[in-house]
Amino acid sequence: MRKYIVLVIFLVCSVVFASGCVTNKSTNTTKTYAQNNISFTYPGSWEIVNATSPNAVVAVVDPNSVQNGTPTTLVVIQKPDISAGSDINTIYTSNYATFFNNTNYQRISDGNITVNGQSAPENIYETNTTVNPIQYSAVWLNESGSIYVILSAAPASDFENETTNFNLILNSFKLQ
Repeated sequence: MRKYIVLVIFLVCSVVFASGCVTNKSTNTTKTYAQNNISFTYPGSWEIVNATSPNAVVAVVDPNSVQNGTPTTLVVIQKPDISAGSDINTIYTSNYATFFNNTNYQRISDGNITVNGQSAPENIYETNTTVNPIQYSAVWLNESGSIYVILSAAPASDFENETTNFNLILNSFKLQ
């Protein structure tokens, strides 16, 4: 009988210790960005940073993803310099017709998704490197005649784990 009690105590302790080792990257806290005529919700542990990419309106990054001074998990909201009323599908197709011919990126998929009840073109691609490839998702939105691109990026090995964070931003994006 004593053997069974020791075994039960050992099993209970093992379960308690193991549960303390399990982590969940998602967080329930969020922040809201509301500037530059747009708003969206993003993970509470992420930070707004100075966006340097072309046509960038804002960038949010996971500060825990910084490698050699550069974040690897991020979302950049871009507003391409395109005349109002331009057809989003024509611009999207034109952009990617030459993009993959002249860069070190490889297309993974190309299609449409639904964002806030509207169809939006999405292109998923990754860098053509064997060391630490980065995967990207570029979703093109037509909001009141203005085109926005929501570019999400993460290491290819972690991209799927970040989709909840990316979708939080994407699905909450609105014009003010």
